[in-house]
Amino acid sequence: MSTSELRVTTEQRDRAVEILQEMYADGRVDKFEFDTRLELALKARTRAELNGTFDGLMARPVPTHVPAAFSRPAPIQRYTGDGRGMGTVAHWLGYPTFFVGPALVVATAGKQNPAVRRHAVEALNFQLTAFMAFAALGILTGTVGSFMGFAFPILGVMWFILTGVGGIATAAGSNFRYPFTLRLIK
Repeated sequence: MSTSELRVTTEQRDRAVEILQEMYADGRVDKFEFDTRLELALKARTRAELNGTFDGLMARPVPTHVPAAFSRPAPIQRYTGDGRGMGTVAHWLGYPTFFVGPALVVATAGKQNPAVRRHAVEALNFQLTAFMAFAALGILTGTVGSFMGFAFPILGVMWFILTGVGGIATAAGSNFRYPFTLRLIK
């Protein structure tokens, strides 16, 4: 007697119904197909009949035990580095180049390593936000008068400190996020 001729238990039928419900909820089967397969699962008496309920849906049959998950998890992508070095460079390139340096890192090294891209995009968004803040403050100072000029040093010191902290935090392995930043680039 082969294992496909073995009779199924109520628990196995119930688990098959749960799996079909999950597939329907995920949109992997439509209502008509769900109803058809559900009827087959409830009428199944042998393992072959119960496994036939899932024909075309998955590569392996319904096991006799309750599995934690039916699909094999995707393999973890491994990268040679965690992006801390180039991520730190992306943050600190804001000092001499403002937003141009982080943009170049996004366009070059960011395409090869998602960790570098994440750090470089964060640095780029901060530098763009700082650039817009300096421009807006310059326009406001020109419009209102030199009264608003006192805010330039305050904004400059904040920019200088936050750029340094971003680089240091990245070098230490943190996923640093700048405060008060418009995230224009995703």
